[in-house]
Amino acid sequence: MSSHVEELMDKAIWHGLKIGASFVEAKSEDAITRRIEAVNKEIRTVSEIHNIGIGVRVFYNKGNGFSFSNILDQENIANAVETAMKIAKASTKKTLLKLKLATVKPVTNKQVTNVSKHPRDVSLDEKKDLCLRQCKVAMGKSKLIANVTSMFAEYHGTIHYSNSEGTRVSYEPLLIGLGVSCVAKKGETIVDARDRHGGSVGLNTFEEEMHTPEKMAENAADWAIEKLKAKAAPAGKFESFIDPRLAGVLAHESFGHLSEADGVIIGMTPLAGKIGQKLGTEMVTIIDEGLPRKGGYNIYFDDEGVPCDRVEILKKGTLNSYLHSRETAHRLKMKPTGNARSQDYSFEPIVRMRNTYFDVGDWKSEEALDELEEGIYAIDTAGGQVEATGTFLFKAVRGYWVEKGEIKYPLRDVALTGNILEFLKNVVAVCNDLEISSTPFGGCGKMEQRALVGSGGPHIKVRDVLFGGVR
Repeated sequence: MSSHVEELMDKAIWHGLKIGASFVEAKSEDAITRRIEAVNKEIRTVSEIHNIGIGVRVFYNKGNGFSFSNILDQENIANAVETAMKIAKASTKKTLLKLKLATVKPVTNKQVTNVSKHPRDVSLDEKKDLCLRQCKVAMGKSKLIANVTSMFAEYHGTIHYSNSEGTRVSYEPLLIGLGVSCVAKKGETIVDARDRHGGSVGLNTFEEEMHTPEKMAENAADWAIEKLKAKAAPAGKFESFIDPRLAGVLAHESFGHLSEADGVIIGMTPLAGKIGQKLGTEMVTIIDEGLPRKGGYNIYFDDEGVPCDRVEILKKGTLNSYLHSRETAHRLKMKPTGNARSQDYSFEPIVRMRNTYFDVGDWKSEEALDELEEGIYAIDTAGGQVEATGTFLFKAVRGYWVEKGEIKYPLRDVALTGNILEFLKNVVAVCNDLEISSTPFGGCGKMEQRALVGSGGPHIKVRDVLFGGVR
């Protein structure tokens, strides 16, 4: 299949140049997405999507055009090229500035993914059993557990990219995830908690002590039961200890999106024009990269064929870089960073994050917690909202009241709010326990596209975090 697809991509590029395009690129995808859901010891849903096709983008004069086909023959791919060319010619009439791409060195590379127990080699029954094991353990913890939902998901396949400059790259994306959510009920009080694990790894990761289905189920059930006796979170400004998952969401949602260069160009982010300016304390560094060392989602090349190198967006508190496609890099006279990504072959690439996280610091987490005189330990996030100004509101999955470094009691309805630029100036400790996580559940949404991403960080301690709650 790969040789046939690559031949079609080469013919698409040749055809685009023949009919007048100045630049042509093609991306092919042949990938499987599978999901399994179990509820209360019963498999409820099994779904599988096989996504296969080729997308083509052409540049002509001042405009560009994009089209795709999921019928892999020469006639249909040629039609897609011609459709993209018609769009490019039409856009030329309305475009004031000529679209140009930053110069990059052509790359030829092929990356193969080798892991133990790749999901394609594991039976459906074994994957179902992971979910059923979680349900059985969680429901057996207590009669207070009213509902358990377990989900397994996998995404894997092959991606090829080629362009008229000579770049020819391919890699095998892989992302798996297993998660469990427990609802506990006592009287009129209903609470929930969850645990999950995943990444670009094989299913043997669920044999590791901390990530077995049983361990995750026990965690979620215990945390849900614990929340039944939790006190309402207080309202006000408190020193806070933030766990790696919540730190990752803050890095991605509140800061990472602000650093995407398409927003910078149109002035839709407060980071515009601030390269070289101090935005946070000296200990804060925020990274975006394709191949993190501590978990996450492995992405070797973006959808313009640019290697996914490490980008220090914020370096020791100073804004160091934006995230770029080749187009935004040319507009801002900067270097492409490998951040042009599309949801799949049927979408045009836009500026997107990959794995975004707070980089590791020098503190031990137990030492940083010991120095928290009075405040809140906030863990993970159950969702929230972020404005283009960097203002955020997130609800933590779990929280604890801390006095003199000691966790006193659990809290419920922990919600923190603020502006990320103020938040970064109040970071007083960054720990050395970096964790980066990613699963195929959900993803990051932008411009009606969803992309798989990773996020994380170490524990961080922050002063004057505003929490909503009971006064």
